[in-house]
Amino acid sequence: MYFKNIYICKFKRIAKFEYKSNKPLNMKKLLYFLIAIMFISAIPEIANAQSNDPFEQKTLKASGRNGRHEKKVNRRKIEATTTEEAPAPAPVATDDKPVVRASNMTLSNPCEDWLDVEFVSLVGSRANQTIKLTLKVTNHSTNKDMYIGGNFVGYDCEGEEHSRGYSPERYSSLTDVPFKTSFDVPGKINPNKTTVMPAMIFSVGDCRIEMRNVPIDWK
Repeated sequence: MYFKNIYICKFKRIAKFEYKSNKPLNMKKLLYFLIAIMFISAIPEIANAQSNDPFEQKTLKASGRNGRHEKKVNRRKIEATTTEEAPAPAPVATDDKPVVRASNMTLSNPCEDWLDVEFVSLVGSRANQTIKLTLKVTNHSTNKDMYIGGNFVGYDCEGEEHSRGYSPERYSSLTDVPFKTSFDVPGKINPNKTTVMPAMIFSVGDCRIEMRNVPIDWK
């Protein structure tokens, strides 16, 4: 601003001198002075523009730091995802360990009006390859002797038939008094092949009981 005022005063003195001396105006001198005045007038704007540059550089540097931070965070996320452990594979069944099937056991009793038959357990012995069925029976009729487990017919998972004609157990049942009874399923059963008995049919007193998909608890 100071140099601008000096050049303006100088321009006025030159013009006044030329006018008083009745000399023609020197256009080249006037043009130089006008250019000088325009350049000096532009100095504050250049200074303002330069003063704004550091602010923009700061913002760029700041954004650059943020960008580097975001890259580091992204790298950490990628490393975290790559270090996750893969899920363990599902166990494969072998000949020594049978596949345990989902049990959907059913029990059919045509004498429900006077006889209750409930499943308790079907326990197998791996060493002996035998299984034993345990039931809970309640007689709602008069006191009577009951033969349980006779005329047995059963099938294992290999399709082998297990049958017996006689009744292994005899009970003196009292009216409305529940009692437990157990009997062995005839024949040998492979514990590595059979985990459920697909079908078992036997007598409880005068009734034929049918059971399907009975799970075996091998021990």
